[in-house]
Amino acid sequence: MNLCRKLWKYLLGLIILYVTVFLNLDRIRSYSTDAPIFEVTNSFSSKSHLSKDGSTNQFYHAQFKDQNHTYQFITVPKKQCSNNTKLQITILSTAGNFDIRQAIRETWANPNNSEHVANNDVRISFIISKTSNEFLNFALQKEIEKFDDMIVTDLYESYELLILKVHAILSYKQSHCQLADFQLKIDDDMAVDMDGLYRSLEDKKQASINGISGIIWKNSPPVREKKHRWYVPKTLYSEKFFPPYIDGPIYLIGKNAVPRMLEEAKNYNQWIIEDVFWTGVIGKALKIKQINWANHLLRYVIELIPSRLKCSKGGVPLIYAVHNMKGPQMIHDGYQKLKGVKCK
Repeated sequence: MNLCRKLWKYLLGLIILYVTVFLNLDRIRSYSTDAPIFEVTNSFSSKSHLSKDGSTNQFYHAQFKDQNHTYQFITVPKKQCSNNTKLQITILSTAGNFDIRQAIRETWANPNNSEHVANNDVRISFIISKTSNEFLNFALQKEIEKFDDMIVTDLYESYELLILKVHAILSYKQSHCQLADFQLKIDDDMAVDMDGLYRSLEDKKQASINGISGIIWKNSPPVREKKHRWYVPKTLYSEKFFPPYIDGPIYLIGKNAVPRMLEEAKNYNQWIIEDVFWTGVIGKALKIKQINWANHLLRYVIELIPSRLKCSKGGVPLIYAVHNMKGPQMIHDGYQKLKGVKCK
């Protein structure tokens, strides 16, 4: 019986391997003749080297009270923010999410669908962490060369280190797009009405260069169960409730708040829950104004129904972003529903 089970597992493994190779055969053939944009495995050295645009990468330091991390931007877009760029959007992604990124490029990040993107009023980039997977590196090289919208860091990719990825977003804003009024941190499972989002920047009730905008969570208790993903020991945070914070999938930070947040982080221990840390703990310490976007964002795809997709008194759609778009087709569908709202 044990021998049969072992043979069955072995056979199943061979089938999975065969299907994987067969389904990706065209990609393997396409990428096999190209040199990688960066070397693989142990190739990410700590030495400074040239980025894709030919400039020498500088080191950035994520400093916290208990830990310090040094990182670099291995690759940055050649096309940078211009003097008229008002909004820098950085989309959190991972190396293997090719189809997700392509769906975003075809919908809400497409310059053909937004004059603000076309005019460089808005700069949109994806941020990913390095990978040691050779196949992914070949694929990423081709993607970078074709689209020029990728920021690649040498940080380790993990949920527990999202706090560092957000640090990299803020550092990139300061070093490559400092004059832009706003930085939007957004996950890659969002669909966005770019026109509606950009309109919000002109409304002082929705955006401030000194504040943070998004869905505000209040009276959220820390999880004290040690095995839980979001466990917070009392030694890290002893209060009964977290300070009000902005929901992680999407939040807008004003340009005046960005350098203050990076500096203030040095006074605190490193957290796992990045939105609570950056927008709640740091935001409270700096007394940063929070602006609630609850009437303009949907958290789940099931909320994409006519009764929620309403118009404002000014005759424009109220909702300009929806979360939990699982897969490229849902991003396409969600985008079409957001853009399909007709106001009198």
